Amino acid sequence: MKKVKVMNKKSLRTMIIGVVTVAVAVVCAFLYVSRPTELDKLSQSYLDTVDVEKLQKKVEKDFESSYQLKDYIVYGETLSLYKSAYGTAKTDKMQGNNIVLRNVMNDAITSFTFNGKVDSGIDLGSLKEGVYELYTYNHYEKERIYFDKAFKAKTITTMRRNKKVKDIMFIADKDALKKQDIQLDKNYAFLIVTKHIPKSTVYDVVIDPCGNTMDYTSDSVDYGTNSTNLDEASTSIKFARKVKKKLEEKGLKVKILRKENESPGYYGADGRPARGHSVKAKVYLALGVCEDENAYAPYMVTSPYTNSGLANTVSYVMANKGLSLYPVRTNNTQNMGVLYDAYIDGNNGSETKYELYPQLRETGGRATYTGLYGDEMKNTGYKKAYGMYGLYFVYASTNNSESVTYYKKNVDALAKALAKGIVTYFEV
Repeated sequence: MKKVKVMNKKSLRTMIIGVVTVAVAVVCAFLYVSRPTELDKLSQSYLDTVDVEKLQKKVEKDFESSYQLKDYIVYGETLSLYKSAYGTAKTDKMQGNNIVLRNVMNDAITSFTFNGKVDSGIDLGSLKEGVYELYTYNHYEKERIYFDKAFKAKTITTMRRNKKVKDIMFIADKDALKKQDIQLDKNYAFLIVTKHIPKSTVYDVVIDPCGNTMDYTSDSVDYGTNSTNLDEASTSIKFARKVKKKLEEKGLKVKILRKENESPGYYGADGRPARGHSVKAKVYLALGVCEDENAYAPYMVTSPYTNSGLANTVSYVMANKGLSLYPVRTNNTQNMGVLYDAYIDGNNGSETKYELYPQLRETGGRATYTGLYGDEMKNTGYKKAYGMYGLYFVYASTNNSESVTYYKKNVDALAKALAKGIVTYFEV
């Protein structure tokens, strides 16, 4: 008979440990390979990863008081809320009110004050991941914000920060958390903030080098202001490339809106504003010149629907860098070298609600009444769009040789400071 080799206890234990070790390694390898990647997270929201039981316990369902709103505007990275439909009330009842956000999962409170301008309100770029309930104070009484009609707004994407962006879901619906078995009795407003890597098709800043503009009325190209010292079309695109480089060094994605020999206008599906809207840019920066013989240094024009916050920051940075701006301003809330765009006069001589510069009017979406002015009506597809924060930087005057000389001497410093002002304002 053959002898049967009996395995001793020590050998058996070793074999079992080895099998278990291999099994654990296989399971770990499987979990590692099948884990959600950064690309997978692009299709997820914060709600897909949340602890549902905790969410059910933390979300408030009953309130002593609630406050009904009717409208909202997105401009740059700011969400503004309105008691009346936007533009129908000269002074909206939300003006001066605090907007309070409660992060449901950790009870963190964030507060913003809406002063009536479209660059005030909720600073979306500053929000951390989470599910936020929205409140306001009405005569010192805290009230939960809701809307009469349910909606889910288009996703809002913030600027790039440390190679990441945040997608913001703004929703007001009593069934908003139905999948999480949470039922509400009104269309209470929520902000759901999700952080992930940015999509390659979404940009942060678009730059419009003024000049070489198609004039649809005359069916001809407006080549821009020029003189023996400076040609707007070619100089603007060279300046744009310098600003683009400085912004990209800060991690932002930047698109120049025309090539050197292109002549897109400010209307239509291939116009400069449309190109900016299509890539979901947050900032629309126009670079151009003027013919004012008194302007011996650069200055900025911004929308009168804003607080001039971006332009004021750029002005502050330039002053600290020792750069000169033309010493003008519309009012004392603005820093030196900052002007509001003018309103176009109507047939009866009174001001309309439409701004003069298409670089500001046609880029701000609903906030600046994009697509509603004039007979062409070629930007009507963007009249309800989220607004890009418009800034027109006038870098020189062709009728002032001192201005042209100053620009040429300081072009690199101006590009650097302009980029610095943008990243400072948005805290990139």
